[in-house]
Amino acid sequence: MKKITFILAFVLCGFIGVQSQYSSIYTYLSSVENEFTAQRLSVLDVEDGTKFSIVGKVLTAKNLENGTQVDIYSVLGAKVYTFTYNGNPVVLNLNKGIYFIRANKYTQKIML
Repeated sequence: MKKITFILAFVLCGFIGVQSQYSSIYTYLSSVENEFTAQRLSVLDVEDGTKFSIVGKVLTAKNLENGTQVDIYSVLGAKVYTFTYNGNPVVLNLNKGIYFIRANKYTQKIML
């Protein structure tokens, strides 16, 4: 009888202890959430760098200086196309697939 009472008391105390831990975790998370809400954090998306875009087979560049050499590589790393950027869109005569464009230190993945 003492053994059953001891086990029952142990289980109940353990259950109450678990409940109190969850309660304190919930209280902590609520206070963190309130703190972030009160501070009103904001993220600014600043895109000052070079960016390429492609529609069909026409490649355009943003924030790229005229006279910059642009190299296009296949997924396997082979250089498949090179041109000097002059401010105008470029028509790419490449097969459909995934390519990497490199201009100076900037690299971007494109899909045709």
